[in-house]
Amino acid sequence: MKPGTLLIIAARLIVGFVMIYAALDKIADPLTFSRAINNYHLIPWGMENIMAITLPWIEMFVGIGLITGIFLDGAVLVVQGLMAVFILAIGSAILRGYDIECGCGLKSGELVGLPKLLEDFVYLGLSVLIYFRSERGRFELK
Repeated sequence: MKPGTLLIIAARLIVGFVMIYAALDKIADPLTFSRAINNYHLIPWGMENIMAITLPWIEMFVGIGLITGIFLDGAVLVVQGLMAVFILAIGSAILRGYDIECGCGLKSGELVGLPKLLEDFVYLGLSVLIYFRSERGRFELK
């Protein structure tokens, strides 16, 4: 096993568990998550409910995919897309001066700000690292 393989496995576990952990709270309380989405004022009225119901399940499934290696390339591409959207939404809220909870599901009451933006960039970076891994097929199920 190449030394980089352990780094990739660690990145998969970190991002995978973060995605699952973030999804659990949102699945348990979609109403609160819907309000958090609405606070960003980025999507048409009424769409936040659909997002609040579907997005956590997407996070859950891609987290499971990262950890188990099932459809790993697809899971990591979805994570990259999600992180890009989260970065844009948080950046937009910062630029517009919103003092709102991020709705991320990781820490209750966490506000949008530079630390949250940097955290999402780290997860995006880890997901890019996973996608461009050198050893494909090891610890993966297709």
